[in-house]
Amino acid sequence: MHVVGGPYSHLPPPAQYSLPLLESRQESPTVMTFRFSTEGTGFRHLSNQFVRLALPGVDDPWGAVRSFSLSSSPTEQGSIAITARISNTPFKRALAALRPGETAIVYGPLGALLFDSERPAVFLAGGIGITPLRGMIRFARDSSFPHPIRLLYSARTPEELVFRSELDALAREMPKLKVDYSITRPGEARTPWTGRVGRISQTWVAASARDLDRPRFYVCGLPEMVRDLVQILRGGLNVPAHDIRFEIFRGF
Repeated sequence: MHVVGGPYSHLPPPAQYSLPLLESRQESPTVMTFRFSTEGTGFRHLSNQFVRLALPGVDDPWGAVRSFSLSSSPTEQGSIAITARISNTPFKRALAALRPGETAIVYGPLGALLFDSERPAVFLAGGIGITPLRGMIRFARDSSFPHPIRLLYSARTPEELVFRSELDALAREMPKLKVDYSITRPGEARTPWTGRVGRISQTWVAASARDLDRPRFYVCGLPEMVRDLVQILRGGLNVPAHDIRFEIFRGF
């Protein structure tokens, strides 16, 4: 994961915590959410930072530590959540096998991909890149964010649209939130899909942001997707670099 941001003097200082798992749940055929208790630890974070999570004793060629964006909002007090694609690496298998009450070593919060409470937001998410944006949308709802939010979310199949039911419920609850989806591999879908097909395009982004006053753009996904969308924003839509925030997710 690579996070780009500026120097923020108000970021909470990171520290190391031993946090027990409260629950885990399946979000899609390949993605799970893990919620850890922070009660009594003093852990606090901003919307929406990340943590480094360690599972001591795991023998993995990539190491026993991974970085995870927090999919929870700071307004969800008493716990934090990460949402991860479960690959066939030893670390991810051990994470998936973690049971309530078992602990992970968490260091954080880290990062400066922060939600701007003063400007409209355009969220561009690919696959597991929805993770920090889910936390930001929950934060916007809980803090009565007054500006419009547009979410363009692309995944391979309908089944891999993580948080889809929750996002749809939030859109019904928040008049200024508009959520749109696209599928890139409809031939692999196990359920019918009649919506948009294809990657997030310049035309789609331009149409979604057309009526917004100086929005911030947040781009989250795999390296190629982030690179292409940042290029679209900068080169095709002439968005100033300081109005673009992005986070790159890697699969290991």
